Amino acid sequence: MITVTDQGNKVGLKSLNMNPLTTAANPATNELYASLPVDVRHALEQHARHVIVPRGQGLIQYGILPNQLMILNSGTVEISVPSPEAEVSLGTAGPGKVFGMRALVSGETPEIDVTTLEDCEVTVIPGQEFLGVLQSMPQVYFGVAKVLSADLKIADQLIRNCSRRNLAARKI
Repeated sequence: MITVTDQGNKVGLKSLNMNPLTTAANPATNELYASLPVDVRHALEQHARHVIVPRGQGLIQYGILPNQLMILNSGTVEISVPSPEAEVSLGTAGPGKVFGMRALVSGETPEIDVTTLEDCEVTVIPGQEFLGVLQSMPQVYFGVAKVLSADLKIADQLIRNCSRRNLAARKI
C-alpha cells in the first residue's frame, strides 16, 4: 500500500510539481471534485501530494485500512477481490477514479485490492486532513455521496451480471 508522509516519499515514489490544469483541484479531473465548489476543492488541494506510483504497486489492499484518499490522475489500475483460489478481477479503472473513501469515512477495511497496471500519477490526501475538511465543510458530503453511489452502482451491476451468468449456466 502507498504511504506518503510529510517528511518524504516511501516505496520509491516520485513527487510531482503538477501543472494547475492537471491537479485534482480541476473539477474535470476526478469524480469527487466534479461536484464540489471551488473553495472546497482548494481546501482539499492544500493537503494533497502528487506522486508517481510504479506499475504493480498496490494502492488499496484488502483488509488494510488506508491512511489516505487517493485520486488517480493518469494511468490504469486493476480492481480485484482476493479469493482462496486466486484474485478475481472486477475490472479496471482509469483517470478520475477515487480510492479509499469508503474506508476512510466508515472506518471499515477495504474488501478489494487496487493495483497499478502501469506507472500512474496519483493525488494523495492524508486521511486525517480529508476527514477534517469533511467535518469543517459539510458541502463535501454531497461529493462523497456521489462517489459512493457510483461505486454502489458498479457493485450492483457486477452482482446482476454474475447472477445472469449463473442462471444461464443452470439452463444449459
